[in-house]
Amino acid sequence: MASQIRKIQLTGGSTYIVSVPKDWAKNIGLKPGDHVSISIQPDMSLLITPRDAKPKQRESARILLDATAESKTPEEIAKEFIACYLAGYDIIHISFSQSLPKYRAYLKDIIRRKLAGVEIIEESVNNLVAQCLLGYIEFPIANALNRMHVLALSMHRDAITALKLEDKILAEEVVQRDDEVDRLYFFIVRQLGIAVRSESVLKEMGLPSARFCLDYRLTTKIIERIADHAARIAETAYSLDQLDIAIVGLVSKMSNKSNEVYEEAMKAFYELDIKLAHDAIAKSNEVVGMEDDAIKQILKAKLHTSTIISLRLILESIRRIAEYGTDIAEIAINSAMEQNKRMGSDTVQQINAKPHSYT
Repeated sequence: MASQIRKIQLTGGSTYIVSVPKDWAKNIGLKPGDHVSISIQPDMSLLITPRDAKPKQRESARILLDATAESKTPEEIAKEFIACYLAGYDIIHISFSQSLPKYRAYLKDIIRRKLAGVEIIEESVNNLVAQCLLGYIEFPIANALNRMHVLALSMHRDAITALKLEDKILAEEVVQRDDEVDRLYFFIVRQLGIAVRSESVLKEMGLPSARFCLDYRLTTKIIERIADHAARIAETAYSLDQLDIAIVGLVSKMSNKSNEVYEEAMKAFYELDIKLAHDAIAKSNEVVGMEDDAIKQILKAKLHTSTIISLRLILESIRRIAEYGTDIAEIAINSAMEQNKRMGSDTVQQINAKPHSYT
């Protein structure tokens, strides 16, 4: 509906009134005497909704993805499919060339491993129809973020355990868990994209404003990268032979401190706790110092060059996880300040926000 200009009028000497478009009122079934709800938005605009109206069901969005061109690689087709998923399409129809059966198999594998709630509902030699069946109602976004966080944390811990115990099976399991983190990441990004386009969806997700979607988006990307580094540690640990106990101890100690930074940063994000966020950032400096000490011990041990390189990669990933934790802590501080502003305070104060689910 096109934007319309309405004149504000004064009635009764003290009340401002403005009319609403007649077509809009008819379309949603409003009649004289009915009530509407008026909400003041963060940007000072007004949101008008019928008080007794039921939320309108979002229509299924469909798209046709042409994958018949033989110049396209399977990876390109998969990226385009994921882009459609993230854009919020519910039904994605893909057309394949009959001469490229491997493309369909490759895409099906990507869907299975990387995308949550996507099911193949139709399939033939040159066609595939996928439908997204999982949404924020069935799987609340806060729960998805918490699950993603806990997965990444356990991946890091188990990767170090695999290093200490020389457990190659555990190392392989850690690498495989990275797919589950990716599934959650894509799911959250998809839901956030839907939320920023609908005020009602935003409220149903429990997010105070579209501004907080950005914080969630940045945080999920950071967690996805933390999981990548945990998988990298596991992959590197898989190739290492028996290590000196003292060196393994230094690596383990540094890993524990890095996880402390990450855990405290996430708790600060959930609870909008500024002090906890600052504490997490301060601890990250300890991780850097521990890395320097570990490197000195590794060089003194006169290990094989390949072993030194592998250990340096592990230490780098542990440090990067701590640094990503500080990024989350900074997001928590920014979110707290934004919440402070929304509450109308002109002084910086501890925000006692209702905490999200935290494990």
